[in-house]
Amino acid sequence: MPAATTTNDQSTTTNGGSGVAQLDHILTTFTTLTDPLAINDALLVIEYSLQGPQATAQTTQKVLSSIPLGYFFTVLQQDYGYDTEQTIDRTCHILELLLKDQAYSTLIQDEFMVVALSQALDSPSPRVRALGLSQVDKISEEDLPVLRTLLMSPVFKAVVGGIGSGSISIAERSKKTLLKLCDTQERLEAVINNTEAFTQIKDLTNSRDSIVQLRMIEALTELASKSSETTALLETKSLLDSLKSGLTSTDILTRFNILEILAEFGTTLSGSEFLDHSGVLARIGQVVENEASQDSLGLNAIVKLYGKLGAAEQVDFVSLDMKYQILGQLERLLVGDDEYEPDESSKVEVMSAIGLIGGNVQNVEWVSQSQCSEEFIVALQSLPRDARVAWYHSLAQILACSPDPSQETERIISEFYTRLDGDSHLQSPFVTRLLTSAKSQSQELAMSALSVMIPLAHYAFGVQKLATQRDVLTFLMDRNAEQSHSEKVAKHEVIVAMLTTAEEAKSSSGADLLTADQVSRLDLHRRQGPFYQRATATVSIQDITA
Repeated sequence: MPAATTTNDQSTTTNGGSGVAQLDHILTTFTTLTDPLAINDALLVIEYSLQGPQATAQTTQKVLSSIPLGYFFTVLQQDYGYDTEQTIDRTCHILELLLKDQAYSTLIQDEFMVVALSQALDSPSPRVRALGLSQVDKISEEDLPVLRTLLMSPVFKAVVGGIGSGSISIAERSKKTLLKLCDTQERLEAVINNTEAFTQIKDLTNSRDSIVQLRMIEALTELASKSSETTALLETKSLLDSLKSGLTSTDILTRFNILEILAEFGTTLSGSEFLDHSGVLARIGQVVENEASQDSLGLNAIVKLYGKLGAAEQVDFVSLDMKYQILGQLERLLVGDDEYEPDESSKVEVMSAIGLIGGNVQNVEWVSQSQCSEEFIVALQSLPRDARVAWYHSLAQILACSPDPSQETERIISEFYTRLDGDSHLQSPFVTRLLTSAKSQSQELAMSALSVMIPLAHYAFGVQKLATQRDVLTFLMDRNAEQSHSEKVAKHEVIVAMLTTAEEAKSSSGADLLTADQVSRLDLHRRQGPFYQRATATVSIQDITA
């Protein structure tokens, strides 16, 4: 056969008539080739013909008419030595091009294709598995009877079995296909109500291999998160039992992973409802109360779960807190008591959760009026530098709870901020402290303090607090201090926010938050940008002595 020159992975002989002639020759001889190099070269020509500039539906049909699809699958089963991986990858790509417009229901009319597909789904190669699974994925676009046909075939068993694979890529790709097959309530019901399919899924959910079990639990919770009806269906079939029992596992890592899954699940409406009515939140509360000092890894996972619950817009966190005293639990974990003494890393996790919960405008008033927020404010006085960074970031989230604060939100934030300042009626003690941190040689601490100034400057009271202290404006407009790129940008953001808020206040109520001189200086700084440098003239010695 004519050799295919493969420079830059393209054939130089696949142009015009010569390319067509070469393709025709390859199509008549391909099934007789045995040399690995010749096979790979032939595959290259076929691949190029199917996706190059001359690729047409007629080209695809010509290939399909000349070489049985099943033969390409046979190629995937062979060993080509050092060229095996490249040959498999190219063959898979050719099959994807040939099969892209063929429905699954059409493919399975060929018994040989069913066998070939089953072999692909049992292959140790992630690339071959992905090819097979991509064909099964097509069922999501077909009618329900096609899915029911699949459930009765070994193909479905191979799909679900892939979730138990030792290869992470195969397992994750198989899980993705299962989720696609069950993407509606009707399709999920069809799968769950099939005895063999249900048994296979149930077995993996109860697998003694914790990794496999967690994969299946993840898949089921992702399905459950779609709706309350889906959750109810899975609960009725006891497929979420392992999610609940995992909390009492003797294996620390299993408990940790279950809590992480619950945290993601809980951010959905159906997930938060499940955490409530299933007793999971009650059980977690007992862990915090009685086992806080025994499993720091699990405790941090619980704190993160609470933070995600509070941050989720579709979760009624206030109702959950009224029932389970979540903020009360966080308060204890922040302060400690006779039975529990939090370390610095634990305090950081708790402060981060408080920031997430309070950063949700739905919760900000509830959080700001809680005893937990009082302890959060007091905590700043005794925190070391690294923990102060986390504290500032959490406060910044609370201040930034709304991108466009309403009058009511500003009232809530203003009252909360007043507690930061204590009984001060003149300059803000908190702003003074914030400025000290913003000037720190630690870029991390400086940036965290600036992250508070930015949202603070979006409130009228915040602009006044910042502008009242001359040192603050001097610092913001000082271009000579040695600062990082990010600090310069952050300082400029504070100035822009101050001016914007002041302009809006002047326009809406006639209030002057800044003096005319302050506006003029800040506006010049805003227009010059964060990286402006004054031009300086260079005078030579000869010019001076001339």
